[in-house]
Amino acid sequence: MFTFTRRLLSKNWKFLPNRERIVFKNRKEAFFDFVKVSGANLIWQIGLAVIVLEFAFPTPDIVYDIKRLISPDFDLFCKSGNLVDFEMAFENKFRSIRREEVRSLEQYTNAKGPEAKFGGII
Repeated sequence: MFTFTRRLLSKNWKFLPNRERIVFKNRKEAFFDFVKVSGANLIWQIGLAVIVLEFAFPTPDIVYDIKRLISPDFDLFCKSGNLVDFEMAFENKFRSIRREEVRSLEQYTNAKGPEAKFGGII
């Protein structure tokens, strides 16, 4: 094992023909190569961050529209400002009355004959 390690650390590598491309001749060349690779990496990361910032996050007007769709309280506040007091119990009763009215109208329409529905055309 030590002979293999000694051969790797020696100056005359016979088994590696392109040794100059792997081991740098001086520190200046190594530094310039490091700066080149690090600069390319930094430019790539900044570009990716700009793309994510521009296209991945919603704009304020989209956030506003989504809030209005999700929250009935926020939608009511947007429509009337701070003038109306929103009561959820009253709103639920009002919705149930509207649903009951629609349901009774559908039952009344379904109870009629086809002539009454279409005005005697059939």
